[in-house]
Amino acid sequence: MLNPAVIPLVPLIGALTANLTELIRGEFKVWHPNMDIGIKTFTLAIAAYVVVWFALLVTAINVGGDSNMSSGLEVLGFFMFGLGVYTFAKGTRFVSSELQLWIYRLALPSLLLCCVLISHFG
Repeated sequence: MLNPAVIPLVPLIGALTANLTELIRGEFKVWHPNMDIGIKTFTLAIAAYVVVWFALLVTAINVGGDSNMSSGLEVLGFFMFGLGVYTFAKGTRFVSSELQLWIYRLALPSLLLCCVLISHFG
């Protein structure tokens, strides 16, 4: 069983991944047509998008351990829940352009911090 203290972090990772997916697909321009993204911000966001899949896999395996596969499946389930809610609720429309840029810039450290906390306390 996953520690209830870290359960909110997993859907947060899913929502952040959905946000980064919108950046990659260019869908953010619907809600923020005048937002200019620099090359450094774009590179950090793409790095976060690539790292999240590996970090999520390692986190699910680490939390599940050798004998408790259900905890790893809970991590993946809550991740999919956050990804789905953000995608279907069109979460980008609730975020300003300035905040969106900071989300892209801080995505990589945020994802890594969340995965470390889930692995350690989960």
